[in-house]
Amino acid sequence: MAKNWTYVPGAEYPWQYRYEHMAVTTDCVIFTFEDRQLKVLLIRRGGEPYKGQWAFPGGFLKMNENAKEGALRELREETSLTPSAIEQLGVFSDVNRDPRERVITIAWYALVRPSDVLGGDDADEARWFPVNNLPPLAFDHSQILNAAMERLRRDIHFQPVGFDLLGEEFSIPELQAIYEAILGVKFDRRNFQRKILSSGILEEAAPEPHVDESCLKLCRMPAPIEPMPYAGANSIVDAHLDAAPTPKARTFDAAPEASIDTKSNASPDATRAKSRPGRIASLFRLNKTRYDQMKDSGDKFEF
Repeated sequence: MAKNWTYVPGAEYPWQYRYEHMAVTTDCVIFTFEDRQLKVLLIRRGGEPYKGQWAFPGGFLKMNENAKEGALRELREETSLTPSAIEQLGVFSDVNRDPRERVITIAWYALVRPSDVLGGDDADEARWFPVNNLPPLAFDHSQILNAAMERLRRDIHFQPVGFDLLGEEFSIPELQAIYEAILGVKFDRRNFQRKILSSGILEEAAPEPHVDESCLKLCRMPAPIEPMPYAGANSIVDAHLDAAPTPKARTFDAAPEASIDTKSNASPDATRAKSRPGRIASLFRLNKTRYDQMKDSGDKFEF
């Protein structure tokens, strides 16, 4: 077998192979949810090729970093954004995907909450765009975006994707809007609410406001009897006084006292909540323990 390498002592890379070498880049697909729209982060390219066109943040990998490190570095340099977590999307290696030379890119994707971005390094501008209203994209970034959307639609059934785009506390309509934006469908409000609550993956974020019991007692007190107006002896009222019915005291219907189980340790707030079985809280949090159990069991989150 013919020798296909040369060893050059003292060289930075002494093992030199005769195989052709190709460049490696990283690209980052970053999603957020803002103004009830799913958005993606793009940068306006400051240099050739495709100068002035929009693309995903990214760039060439350095010799002293791995792919994830390179992706985070380029994202930070071009947009000033550093996500808390980022996942590999895939490798894109079409032969003619880059007009400069043979380039393979490793794409990454992340979900972040709305934040300000600032163009830097070789990016003239960084901006969030709605995924359904994008400008033409450079290179093969439309193909990369399609792959990212497919991944997002798949992950939303098995991972807390929608919750990563929201704050710590959120409403069910906000969560429904995210699922509709990602899946591209419209859900019936009541069906979505029923299914999401029956899954057990949500927990109430804000307890019902405390009601002062003294106020309730005042509201239950009967109204005072209104005295009959005085009339002269020769008045018509006086003449028919014997026939007039005795006025009755007007009272408000007393609200039934909440029954409190003295044998249990239930709090007054919990007791009041139980007295309103139809009540639905306005804000919720993700019950991560229940979600992990559902995911570990292989359950798919369907609507």
